[in-house]
Amino acid sequence: MLFNRRQFFECHEVLEDLWRPLPPGPEKQFLQGLLQVGVGFHHLLNNNYAGAKNLLGAGLDKLESVEANPQGYTPPISLSPIIKTSQKALQTVLELGTERLNEFPEALMPVIQPQVKP
Repeated sequence: MLFNRRQFFECHEVLEDLWRPLPPGPEKQFLQGLLQVGVGFHHLLNNNYAGAKNLLGAGLDKLESVEANPQGYTPPISLSPIIKTSQKALQTVLELGTERLNEFPEALMPVIQPQVKP
């Protein structure tokens, strides 16, 4: 999986092709949120503080919204772990700021897990 291999730009390209044609709704919001979180990590790895902060925040907003109000949609991944890890990553980005962004521990980057069906 591109996201888990930290190939965030490539992941963006794939997800963009999937979400663009979808009608508004939780599936589109989920894909766009995941795309934005990935692009946020892409910016982080390139020491782009503003890009990391803005895209992680925007993506988290969308993923949190889907988790809170799925409207019958079940994402193919477990949202809670990626949201929690991405929140911690965003908090760390804010704490490090522009001068220390290169100190971000990559271990704080989320790993996507498939949704476990009961």
